[in-house]
Amino acid sequence: MNRTFQYVATALLLALTATRSSAQTPTSEEQLQEVVVLGKQKQKTLLRRGTRMPGAIVMLTPDQVGHEVGSALTLNHATELKEISFDILSNNIEEAMLGIVIYRDSTYAEVLEKPIQAHIPKGKKQAITVTPEKPLLLAQGRYIIAVRFADCAKETREQWVQSDQWTDKQRYEIARQCCMQFPLYSKFGYIRNDTNDTFEKRNLNIGLKVKGRRYKN
Repeated sequence: MNRTFQYVATALLLALTATRSSAQTPTSEEQLQEVVVLGKQKQKTLLRRGTRMPGAIVMLTPDQVGHEVGSALTLNHATELKEISFDILSNNIEEAMLGIVIYRDSTYAEVLEKPIQAHIPKGKKQAITVTPEKPLLLAQGRYIIAVRFADCAKETREQWVQSDQWTDKQRYEIARQCCMQFPLYSKFGYIRNDTNDTFEKRNLNIGLKVKGRRYKN
């Protein structure tokens, strides 16, 4: 079974790429100011979770650090992303950390200098909402919003180094005591095992929800 999936957190101001007739390329500050003058709209839901699959879950274990799961986001206007949210059913991994990563869909180039990090405490059901610390402005285009399993406690990672030698039964019993679980949704998305791998397209997701404010020109 392909074990994949990762998750969320990162912030940064992205310059607009709008075309101007002027020979001089405007700065990101000029571009942002221009958009604001042209008028911003109310905050809206830009990306919905999809259809919940009752009883189905996504389970991450410490040997899956680096795994990512994402959703496609198409923007028809310059947009400021305000918050990214998702649910966790349970987490019993020590010092678990997720990161939100944003890619340009055409090139898979990272938009942010570093992921928006979110430390996930141990516990039962948690509603996670990540809010950029700085304005996060994206130009018109298509993106992948992904959650990356960024890290966990060093001792925990070391315990899982030999996990590929465990039997399926051993792995199942150990994973029950050391995993992070997410609800599974039916919605087009992307997954990959590691940042060096290519994304695979799947009709499965962890229910990412994105809100933001569109700017019309």
